[in-house]
Amino acid sequence: MKKILLTCFMLVFVLHAWAQDRTVSGKVTDAETGESLPGVNVLLKGTGTGITTDLDGNYKISVPSEGGTLVFTFIGMKNQEIAIGSQSVINVQMTTDIEQLSEVVVVGYGTTLKTELTGSVSSVDSETLTRVPVVAPDQALQGLASGVFVSGTNGTAGSGMNIRVRGQTSINAGNAPLYVVDGVVVQSGNLAQNGVGGDTQNALNNINPADIESIQVLKDASQTAIYGARAANGVVLITTKRGQSGKAQINLRAWTGVGQPTQTLRKASAAEQIELEREGFLNDNPGAIPPTDAELGWDGVTDVDWIDEIFRNASISEYNLNASGGTDEFKYFVSGGFRDEEGVVIGNDFSRYSFRTNIDYKASEKLDFQSSVNLTRSVTNRLSGDNNIYGIYSAAILTPATRGIRDAETGEFIDALPSFNTNPVRAALRSRNEVTNNRVVANFNFNYNILPGLDFKTDFSYDYIYFKEDVYRPVSTAQGRGTNGTGNYSQTELGTWIIEPTLRYTNIFGAAHKVTGVLGATLQERTRFTDFASGTGFAREDLSYLTSAAIPTGASSFTDIYSFNSIFGRVNYAYDEKYLATATIRRDGSSRFGPDRRFGLFWAVSGGWNFSEEDFFNVDFITFGKLRASYGVTGNDQIGNFTYIGAFTGGANYLDRPASAPSQLENPNLQWEETESLDIGFELAMFRNRLNLNAGVFQQNTTQLLFADPVPWTTGFGSVQSNLGEVQNRGIEIDVSTVNVDAGDFRWNTNFNISFLENEVIRINSEEPILQGFASAIIQGQPLNTFYGLKWLGVDPATGQSQFEDLNGDGIIGGDDNQVIGDHQPDFLGGMNNSFSYKGFTLDAFFQFVYGVDVFNNTLGFSQNVSGPWGLDKSVYERRWQQPGDVTDIPRASQTSSIDFTQDNSRFLSDGSYLRLKNVTFAYNFPSELIEKANIRSLRVFVQGQNLLTFTNYNGADPEVSSFGAVNNALGTDFLTIPQIKMVSGGINIGL
Repeated sequence: MKKILLTCFMLVFVLHAWAQDRTVSGKVTDAETGESLPGVNVLLKGTGTGITTDLDGNYKISVPSEGGTLVFTFIGMKNQEIAIGSQSVINVQMTTDIEQLSEVVVVGYGTTLKTELTGSVSSVDSETLTRVPVVAPDQALQGLASGVFVSGTNGTAGSGMNIRVRGQTSINAGNAPLYVVDGVVVQSGNLAQNGVGGDTQNALNNINPADIESIQVLKDASQTAIYGARAANGVVLITTKRGQSGKAQINLRAWTGVGQPTQTLRKASAAEQIELEREGFLNDNPGAIPPTDAELGWDGVTDVDWIDEIFRNASISEYNLNASGGTDEFKYFVSGGFRDEEGVVIGNDFSRYSFRTNIDYKASEKLDFQSSVNLTRSVTNRLSGDNNIYGIYSAAILTPATRGIRDAETGEFIDALPSFNTNPVRAALRSRNEVTNNRVVANFNFNYNILPGLDFKTDFSYDYIYFKEDVYRPVSTAQGRGTNGTGNYSQTELGTWIIEPTLRYTNIFGAAHKVTGVLGATLQERTRFTDFASGTGFAREDLSYLTSAAIPTGASSFTDIYSFNSIFGRVNYAYDEKYLATATIRRDGSSRFGPDRRFGLFWAVSGGWNFSEEDFFNVDFITFGKLRASYGVTGNDQIGNFTYIGAFTGGANYLDRPASAPSQLENPNLQWEETESLDIGFELAMFRNRLNLNAGVFQQNTTQLLFADPVPWTTGFGSVQSNLGEVQNRGIEIDVSTVNVDAGDFRWNTNFNISFLENEVIRINSEEPILQGFASAIIQGQPLNTFYGLKWLGVDPATGQSQFEDLNGDGIIGGDDNQVIGDHQPDFLGGMNNSFSYKGFTLDAFFQFVYGVDVFNNTLGFSQNVSGPWGLDKSVYERRWQQPGDVTDIPRASQTSSIDFTQDNSRFLSDGSYLRLKNVTFAYNFPSELIEKANIRSLRVFVQGQNLLTFTNYNGADPEVSSFGAVNNALGTDFLTIPQIKMVSGGINIGL
């Protein structure tokens, strides 16, 4: 190997020396002003030879005697390639590259030039995606798109994400954005039937990020209104890669990595646990005889670090291979991928196989065909119980170190504790929670050019999902203990077909007028079939499938159908590339609402002014400037398919006989949520595009909230789904990109975004707080995800007891003293990426940050409670109050549960703000002259790290938590949540 490398380097030096036979010089100037251009890159094409112009725009470069081609590049200017021939002096005039400013942006049902865009869109390109080793495309948006709050539910393999675009608009309906892949609306969100503990199964895991060309997040009404009733929460457009005409290209990307939790909790040792329990007993019973170790359940020897026992090093490997190419008439892109991931907790893993074909065929000058077919299969072994109180990680936190794993004599697992807990190692190895997801997403379309500028296009798409869950919990677990094991099996088939015919029009007339438009319709139907069965009484733990259950406990099967029909249109007008206007309208009909409420009208208008194109505008350092504004109305229909009708259940019992009973009250007047959006912004490109600024302000008011309205208990129901209330979101978004240094071989770029967000419940149907559990409440005048409870004032140094604010002054601490104690609404969030390149080396460092969020650490509510039957946190032993005068934040030990643990309070509320080194990548791109002899087009090797550093004051394992998945009103609760993973990986990209 050393000889091969030595030979390669000697060859490079020989070629380099051979190439420098003569000198070419010249001067580079601005074609418009005639001024000299310093810092222009001058490269000898096909080699590594290059220099930059000096302060006067002059350059001098050595070239081969036979000549070659010089390439001149400069930020904000058009690239120029000039054949050298016999010339010794080559002077160049460079012109402004409007296309750099007018890059094509994907929008709903089409594309537009960036200079003609009148709305708010955030973009993530494929190059950025390759730097972030994520399993699903929604994870790639974290910190990269302004106004988009992305957080993981936990750190398990295959788990889902929570995404909020410009805040939370709904209380009971969905808050996730609409996802559109290659023009096709796809199913997203959680598909699991067995979501115990809030861990969601992300439907977007079936989209391989390696196949993605770009992601656009549509945020304001001018961009989202074209999707009408499904767009109030924003729209994420995903465009996959397609073939280009030319020689076939093959690309291989392979990488592997190892990971650990970002941080683990510290538990008290067995001796410390016993000391705390004994101390608590004596504090409660002064002068009593201290209990012995045996009385406290310890043999004096056992000392198990349960968290260490269930954690392991995660391992992740991914391999992606694609081929693309074609002719002017036929182009193709074919890819295959495999990802294998072992989670940090034993028993948890995720694997995915993917295959994609994208075909473009030009049948004639007027007729084009396109197809996209994506096949995936993923298997997730979820943790039993997720992060529920019965879960494996939960058990590891709550099981005392005094409890052993196996019997010393027999080697058999020791049974679960007599409380609700379980033996976490045994549960991890003997339980099963396997999820299989097979998916096919196919889209076929044709485009016929009727007349110049007028096209007719029709899309036919089908999205099929087969989702299977197989669950078994043995008798050794808390769930299976009383029934000799329990199991269930479910399978779901979800099929969605969509037909969308559209007319598309483009015309430029009078030299200054440009009109584009789209007129179309949507016909959609989604059918869901679900079968479910459960049973108990398993003779042995190795006979764990449902057919071995002695007692069937339930079986059900149901089908539901959802239909969605629409007509829509949009017109864009541009005059003289200066004045822009867009109008959008859509009428949607949904079967989710009653016959008289099924149709809604959604619309938007927007305008823009490219003021930098005005004749009177002569600010030299501003390359481009635009003002824009939009206003519109969108909707949200993310509720159940039959929420408006009166429903019956077949699971009732009357006189010990099966019966049907009402299960849901009818509300035929149920209708859409509506979001009115106002957006004002500006864009600036300065210093020949070296500094780009995009900023805006927005306000969104969502009315007719889909909400459970309480009704008298005499009706036999607690509530009925209704439209009431209002939520407001407002904020400021800023995106900045800079070219800090561009000097020859060295380049340094920075991308930065920050968003300031505010959320407020303007109106609900109650003047009193609506409690949601786990300290969460909905309160008029406060943000959603507000925490409500007693205000903790610390520990009394004299007594060691917790102190709380007596809000009403009655001398009694109770429910009347509850108040707002915090919220999970960020004050601001964002990210910053710095990219450095020197010759073939690149270094990218991406930081993500969230500030101003509170997290309710329910984990400490268990592990700091000495009166409970569970393991204690190390902090209790190290910082507890022990004698009068002690100043600390942890009360004295007691085996009597205090109000600290029986009523929600701010003792367990912590600052969840953090700054995280989300990703860092160091790579080397081999020079073409070194690899072309081996018929290699490109070769890149890299190492990268993810979540390597986290700066936070949070008092738990990880501030990025959401214990209850996508539940709208309980975000920011750390309920025994598995922390995120920090990972180091390395890989290679090869292009042939």
